[in-house]
Amino acid sequence: MGSTTRFHKAASAGNVLVLKESTRWQVNAPDENLLTPVLLAAVGGKTLALTVLLKRGGDLSRTDRSGNTALHLAASGGHRECVECLLKAGVSVFEMNTAGRTALDVAKLHREFEVVEQLEKFQSELCHTDPDRADQQRKRAAKRYEKLKQRFGTVIALNLGDSFRALEEHTALEESA
Repeated sequence: MGSTTRFHKAASAGNVLVLKESTRWQVNAPDENLLTPVLLAAVGGKTLALTVLLKRGGDLSRTDRSGNTALHLAASGGHRECVECLLKAGVSVFEMNTAGRTALDVAKLHREFEVVEQLEKFQSELCHTDPDRADQQRKRAAKRYEKLKQRFGTVIALNLGDSFRALEEHTALEESA
């Protein structure tokens, strides 16, 4: 299991000077909660730190214990600039966490409507301008989700009930609006 390093602390604080000293291995090293400096910068809304970490080799496919990517974490916190940074870096909008939710789903659940609009616009543009790439990303996301189900099977089974309830709530909210 990993341990918290000065790069984890720097990412949480947005300390760009320390992060510029990091190596690819250090920016992708998980702490005891499986959080990498990239994930910590995203959850904290530290856009400059996230930019530095990505330039240092940050892996966008890393997840926390719940299968949340940096995009999920930035979206749940309403961090528009981090979301934009991650989208420009090429992160897939179709990746799902262990509950089967995409970053768009997570943003809707947390009522981060500006991020919802941002992700919907990006996803729509991707599907219209480059449908082949969108299909590839969807297929890759489905395969990764299957791996998550194999790795965290019982956790997913428990979370799916919550997902369906959340989806019902979200649908009810949209219908009432």
